[in-house]
Amino acid sequence: MKIKSSVKRHGVSFLILAVAVTCLVGFSTQVYAEEPKRGGILKIISGRSPRVIGWPSSIAGPEIIDFYACMEPLTNISKNGEPAPYLATSWEYGPDYKSLTFKLRKGVKFHDGSDFNAAVAKANILERKSGVLGSEIKIIESVDIIDDYTIRLNLSEFKNVLLWTFAGFNGMMVSPKVIEKAKTKKGKKWAKKNPVGTGPFKFVEYQRDVILKYEKFDGYWQKGKPYLDGIETHYIKDKTTAVTSLRAKEGHVLWETPEKEAAMLIKEGFKYASYPGGIRALAGDTANPESIFANQKVREAIEYAINRQAITQALGHGFWNPVNQYSPNECNGYNPDLKGRLYNPEKARQLLKEAGYPNGLKTKFLVGTSAAARDTMAALQQDLLKVGIDIDIDFMDGGNYFKTMLKGWKNAIVVFGQATPINLTQELNSLYKDGAARLPVITRPAELQELLSKAEVVPDFNEQKGLIKKAVRLMSDKSVVIPLWTFSNIHVMYPSVRGTNFGGALNHWTPADAWLSE
Repeated sequence: MKIKSSVKRHGVSFLILAVAVTCLVGFSTQVYAEEPKRGGILKIISGRSPRVIGWPSSIAGPEIIDFYACMEPLTNISKNGEPAPYLATSWEYGPDYKSLTFKLRKGVKFHDGSDFNAAVAKANILERKSGVLGSEIKIIESVDIIDDYTIRLNLSEFKNVLLWTFAGFNGMMVSPKVIEKAKTKKGKKWAKKNPVGTGPFKFVEYQRDVILKYEKFDGYWQKGKPYLDGIETHYIKDKTTAVTSLRAKEGHVLWETPEKEAAMLIKEGFKYASYPGGIRALAGDTANPESIFANQKVREAIEYAINRQAITQALGHGFWNPVNQYSPNECNGYNPDLKGRLYNPEKARQLLKEAGYPNGLKTKFLVGTSAAARDTMAALQQDLLKVGIDIDIDFMDGGNYFKTMLKGWKNAIVVFGQATPINLTQELNSLYKDGAARLPVITRPAELQELLSKAEVVPDFNEQKGLIKKAVRLMSDKSVVIPLWTFSNIHVMYPSVRGTNFGGALNHWTPADAWLSE
């Protein structure tokens, strides 16, 4: 189903198409001539069991995927990165951009029979604002109820990421009965394991590390949907066991399939969906004047020394893409004319000589522990040694690595990853603005600060896109960090799985549209 909403205010136009969209890498959603078949249980095999499934304020990152069958947000994200309608059908900013008015969808019920309306939306927004994860909506000073299906958010300042953040956990709508119950410690504990939303499926059972069950919600607002009788997620941590289970037809989908196993299964006839998972990059302690990485020529030498193309071909199994700028080509910051620093070991040696290291140098890489990290670090180590850069690799446990990312490091390079949604504005601001919580010891040029600050307050999407492109180019020119490659999150499945739109923007998928052909 497509919904079209055009919102205009003082020359600003948001043309928003499609409630659910697809941004797939390597797999395009097919249009099937036959009518969707009704019935059946879609079984998903996943290696990650969530801590929380029912309380948006307490979820962490990828756990939001387990919400979509039963909970729905105020907004969605369209294929070109713009906010689109969902439980909010339209919106309009005030003349001074200090208020944002939402029109809400009528006729929506929660699974416990409660009505979705303005009072419920207000309660959800205020609850999310009070949570530790609600930093993006701190600019909301108050919420006014205009009528039963209209609310106005009064803002301390304008930030254009607000509409995008309502497409995630900040916009997930929870039953008013649950919000009331969660005011007690015991009630909140219950709410974290008992989701009650407006989605096409309602909660049945959750056993951590074992299974999550949803069943069809007959009162769903999209008439005639969902097509499935239910959705189950079976949690299997061991990847070999998970692959065996998929082959044995104990599940239809293997969620977040490792690259090597995905390539193998695709050769066997499985189909797949993938979406940009993030970007890998290197960051030295460039703000430390005593560090060797404060010298930009050293950073450039490292970048020229790395054969991204060869590494991604050897280790990515077709799902990694080398990048010479801090943006994959799916994102609004991508500059098609920006060549960056391509593999050139001779250039790397010359830059090291100009930087005062004619005989090379020795340093350390700090890396989060994982099997994949060991292979990629070995490849980087070989490339850098060829130009005279000898690196020791410190594989850190999760706690120490996270602490390093927050507290800083000295005379070393951190190997890190960052999510890369279609709209890079929020992600770049979260990592490269002054005062960002992570990467505290990297240099952040004043010009970059100006571009990022402007990008989050311009109301026009195209103007915002232009500023982010300039920011990405500046990051390349100044070698703020060294981009390596993008990676994908891959979902392998049987051809009988239809209509899921796995891999859509923000990894939203469409449980209401999913069906099984056999």
